[in-house]
Amino acid sequence: MEQGVLLIVGFAVATLVNVILSTLKNVITIKGGRMAASIVNAISQGFNTIVIKSISNVELWIAVIVTILSNLVGVYIALTVIKKFEKERLWKITISVPTEHLHEIKQELHEKNISFITFETNYDKYKVIDIFSNTKKESSIVKKIISKYNIKYTINANDGIL
Repeated sequence: MEQGVLLIVGFAVATLVNVILSTLKNVITIKGGRMAASIVNAISQGFNTIVIKSISNVELWIAVIVTILSNLVGVYIALTVIKKFEKERLWKITISVPTEHLHEIKQELHEKNISFITFETNYDKYKVIDIFSNTKKESSIVKKIISKYNIKYTINANDGIL
């Protein structure tokens, strides 16, 4: 009985690690460089082999439950880790502001020391503002301001190199 429990625990840990590595592999393949993607992919595939070999020693219903729970937890953990290590970037949030709220929004942005540019438009009902956010904290402040007025927006990440 004890050996069966150890087998299940070992399988569960291996499956959880495999899910975390697979999620990191997917993100790094898309966002990272070729070398980083190659290394993480090699490690992930190697670890996947451990899971495949160990699954044959576990009953199907246990393997299914462990796999489902590992995916729920593992993907969350991997994406949380990635979010923590994500570098700050300059974000440009473009909003279409009803003219009656333009002054209030500009004032709130000024008070919070958030940079922006207001554009004139030919349409009297709306004005366009580009808001620049350098940190997650600033982005959170901007989100609160524009949510208060139910404003539509688009976001662009500026991390290019000239």
